[in-house]
Amino acid sequence: MSREFDAIIVGAGMGGLCVAAYLVAGGKRVAVIEKSPYLGGRCSHRVREDCLVTTGALMIPMGSGSAIRQAFAALNVDMDMIDLTGKMRYRLDHGDYDTSPKGGGLLGMIEFAMQDSVAAAQFHQRIIEALTVWTPLASITILDWFDQHTDSQEVKNLFQGYCAALMGVNMHEIPANEFFNFLKYHSKGSQFGMARLGNAQMMNALASAITASGSLVMTRSPCRKIIIEANSATGVEIKNAEGEVEVLSAPLVLSNAGPRRTIDLSGGADIFEASYIAQFEKDNIDAPIMHASFTLSEPVISDFAGCMVFGNTTNLIYLEIPSAISPHISPQNVYLHTAYGAPADAARPALDQEFENMLHELEANFPGVLNRAHFLVKAKHRGDSPGMHRWVGRGMPVNTSVMGLYNVGDGCAPEGTIGTESAAASAREAARMILG
Repeated sequence: MSREFDAIIVGAGMGGLCVAAYLVAGGKRVAVIEKSPYLGGRCSHRVREDCLVTTGALMIPMGSGSAIRQAFAALNVDMDMIDLTGKMRYRLDHGDYDTSPKGGGLLGMIEFAMQDSVAAAQFHQRIIEALTVWTPLASITILDWFDQHTDSQEVKNLFQGYCAALMGVNMHEIPANEFFNFLKYHSKGSQFGMARLGNAQMMNALASAITASGSLVMTRSPCRKIIIEANSATGVEIKNAEGEVEVLSAPLVLSNAGPRRTIDLSGGADIFEASYIAQFEKDNIDAPIMHASFTLSEPVISDFAGCMVFGNTTNLIYLEIPSAISPHISPQNVYLHTAYGAPADAARPALDQEFENMLHELEANFPGVLNRAHFLVKAKHRGDSPGMHRWVGRGMPVNTSVMGLYNVGDGCAPEGTIGTESAAASAREAARMILG
């Protein structure tokens, strides 16, 4: 006999746990199945030598309009965050620029990059027009748009760092409309922070609220198959933590495994309507990411509890010192640093060489750091566990051509959303489709 639920969620990343929270708050009894022993996916952490090392997310949206915040609020769960809104530092060849915690610093950033207040004001006005009068279409990239309006390489370097750090891909890979939609709808007035006790604690708290409501969260239980009958999802086949094959039945299946894996688990492309597969294959490119976490006896940046974004590099995109933000992240007098990098061309990455260049650029920005650093993580993420399953602006729909089968996660990011917020926003969208 199979166990029956109102909905089954495959994968306990940000998208999976958020859609579970939304559905449970809407009166559904759900089962969340996760292949690993850990919850949270790219928004979790692992303990390495008593340090809480992130699996991906560092700056997490926490404002009232955030789909993440709303999912936690739906089950009355405290996110327990340290607010880092506005604590961003941008580095270019000629120096560093700190954003204002009060926001409204776009013109200041541009002036710093261009070193010409008149030219900066003119370019800033072009951005305002793109936000308020005519938003460029997806037929050009944001780099194409910048090339139309400025010859300043430094302002392009600044926004290349911004795009790579926040969107996971490069200016020449981001549709112009998506860049401006992000600025328009999700940048102004937003709040970001870091989980005070680590990402895993935050995501485990959400999972505990889900189970306290009578639903189920199963770890070490990989999905073997999404069961499709007469073009409708009817459940999943899993291998549970005891090693037994088990069928869980439900009229709704929501996959947080990424669109590619969802298609495979469902039986392949032939299960789906032709236009859905055509759309999937058109932009079936993930966004790889490179990750290095290391400890030092002192921070490489003194008196800075925020995130540094690099516009003077090719692969190194940002650095954060979590220990300088929360004392719970590492032992006393041990400073955990986390650096991320992206390939210069996400479609054709050379991750081994580019990871080494990321470290070289880290050394160039902070001389002597590689000799002093004790590395806890050196990782390159792509394939079924990438930085993002699809590029910004190229997400799949949340619903599929199979009745009752949905995707959630960054592979189906709603317009103008990125990263962990896009995963939660897709969960919110799917829940609205289901709950009405």
